[in-house]
Amino acid sequence: MSPRLTDQRKEERIQQILSAAKQVFIEKGYGEASLKDIIEEAGMSRGWIYLYYQTKEEIFEALLDYQDIEYHQYLEQLKAESSSIWAVIQQIYDRQLHDLENYGGGIVPAFYEYFLVGWRDAPRSELLHQRYEKGIKLFEQLLQAGVERGEFTPSLPLSDIAKLISSFQEGIVTHAITIGLEKANTHLQFAALLQYLYNLLHVKAE
Repeated sequence: MSPRLTDQRKEERIQQILSAAKQVFIEKGYGEASLKDIIEEAGMSRGWIYLYYQTKEEIFEALLDYQDIEYHQYLEQLKAESSSIWAVIQQIYDRQLHDLENYGGGIVPAFYEYFLVGWRDAPRSELLHQRYEKGIKLFEQLLQAGVERGEFTPSLPLSDIAKLISSFQEGIVTHAITIGLEKANTHLQFAALLQYLYNLLHVKAE
């Protein structure tokens, strides 16, 4: 019989598994990574892993959920510390560019591999749609905060702006990952994205 674990210890083990999985997915991508790779990286037995997750897919989706929580916390911290919503937006894209330059996009390549290669899988496609809608709504809420503060006077509905910018951003990131930052001129593209968004929002000068 396995020893009884406290809730704190369970959470620590989950974090250990997800941290190991993240490293494996960054190094190998989704397709080449295996459950065995994650077990070895975590330094845990297969039995312990199976107490929490049965498949690589379950681990990957749990990792995405955990990163969503971290991003929400990061966003709230930015909003609390920044002088304006526009400053928050600038920092978000500065960080994304920094991550592309220094970490190759982190887990993002595995994310694209998981969803784009597997888009014909109905549950995976449904999850992608859910994540897209959630991401658009989150960005729309951020823009709405800027409107309520008197910073923005948008020229289009905020939902449309959020979708346009999301498409622009995804294209930039995809090109940066697949053909490289220098060839894609990723710095210029992020600068153009911010200028385009600035114009759409009619940002009030500070």
